[in-house]
Amino acid sequence: MSTDRKDAPIDGAAVRATTQMAKTALQGDGKPEAPQRSSAELAADIVKNREALAANLDAIEYKLNVPKQAKLAAAEISNKIRVLRDENPVALAAAIGGLAVAVGGAVFVAVRAISRR
Repeated sequence: MSTDRKDAPIDGAAVRATTQMAKTALQGDGKPEAPQRSSAELAADIVKNREALAANLDAIEYKLNVPKQAKLAAAEISNKIRVLRDENPVALAAAIGGLAVAVGGAVFVAVRAISRR
């Protein structure tokens, strides 16, 4: 059984009720009636929306600032290495040795491939 709305039968009574609600919400000039709010409520909404906009812009700036992201990533990696050095220096030495072997092997393969041309 599908749960798509396009497959659901149309309820005529619901459509008529929705249409009637839309008609009653319109004023004589065809514009929807605006709710009456005090200036204090409007000012509070403006402050809330400004804060939300500022937070969103800060989040966008944080995500799109590539140099800052690179510095943060480097600091995080540095901290992880420092923690690993303090907690398990043998594992750090093994990781450095493995990295050296991998880089050396890649350089060897690249030089050999270039020299065979």
